[in-house]
Parts: sequence; structure tokens; C-alpha cells
Amino acid sequence: MQRATNVTYQAHHVSRNKRGQVVGTRGGFRGCTVWLTGLSGAGKTTVSMALEEYLVCHGIPCYTLDGDNIRQGLNKNLGFSPEDREENVRRIAEVAKLFADAGLVCITSFISPYTQVCNFVPLLGAHCIIESVVSGEARS
Repeated sequence: MQRATNVTYQAHHVSRNKRGQVVGTRGGFRGCTVWLTGLSGAGKTTVSMALEEYLVCHGIPCYTLDGDNIRQGLNKNLGFSPEDREENVRRIAEVAKLFADAGLVCITSFISPYTQVCNFVPLLGAHCIIESVVSGEARS
């Protein structure tokens, strides 16, 4: 993959603290990432969607990034090779960082091996990350 060499990061003029003062109905709220992981069929999507609904009902802005949904759009060019799985997690970490920086709780719901999450936690920066393994039984 060829990397662009003429790209420069542009710092925002609005800080996370200032953004947090105007996001949602809870002034001063700071975004974070809740990273749900587990085997296929364990209940990650069910938990993430229920948590999103609960938080929004309580005035906390949030959005769920679900693995199946993301693979239909942003990551539809990725397969399931080890390299593609790693790129899938990396992209999600980048998007989660943007959402959290915007002041939202970003709930991610993916099959993501622990080592992959550890590799990409630095991408999330100083934003709070909460990792939880969902281990419910698969249903048919």
C-alpha cells in the first residue's frame, strides 16, 4: 500500500473540553470508547444496542459501531485474512477515536482478538477505553 507523503495533520481549534460543554444534555460530558469483543453469536450486538439505547435515553450522546454493519460499508473491501482482520480493527479504532473526540460514547462491537486491541489502544489516545469480553452462549 502506498502511503501519502503530502498529508499534514490539522489540529482542531476546539478542544475536547470545550466540545464536551455543548454536546448532549449533560454539559461537560467527555467522550470515550467502550470496546465489546467476544466470539460470534456471544451477544455483543445485543449488549451494544441496549447500552446505546440506555445512554441516549439518559441524555448521553453515543453511537454503536457494529462489526457486521461496518463490513457492509467502510470495511467492505476487507476479507478475513489475518492482515485484513488487523486492518478492520485498526480502522475501527481510528473511527472510535474520532467519535470520542467529538464527545460521544462510541460503543464498538467486534470479534477482535485481545492482541489486536492492545496494538491499537495507543491510536485511541488519551480517550477513555473500556474493554469488555461478551461471553454468552451462541444461539441457533
